[in-house]
Amino acid sequence: MRAVASTIVLLTLCGFAYAEESKSLATQAGEATAPIAEAIGSGFNRIVTEFMAGTDGMAGDAARKSLKMQDKREREANRGVRKTMKECIKPENVIDDDVKECMEGLRVKEW
Repeated sequence: MRAVASTIVLLTLCGFAYAEESKSLATQAGEATAPIAEAIGSGFNRIVTEFMAGTDGMAGDAARKSLKMQDKREREANRGVRKTMKECIKPENVIDDDVKECMEGLRVKEW
């Protein structure tokens, strides 16, 4: 009887030790689907925000500001290498918004 009890205890302890090393199936599935769920959630959030931006009032104003900030964050996340003013300046030393965006790496010099 003692041998059976000690075997059960030993198997139980081994099971707990094994469970700590590997992740459960539900955890693995959750980690695998997290990027897809995040993309769907952010897309849905964008759709709702765009809908709200088309309305009048305080909610519409807040939604428009939120969309502007989202666009700005996306542009900054995808920007290229920053450049000096000398590299981006237009002919005849014209400095405008295009030059500023070129300096920040948000626009390619096409002039």
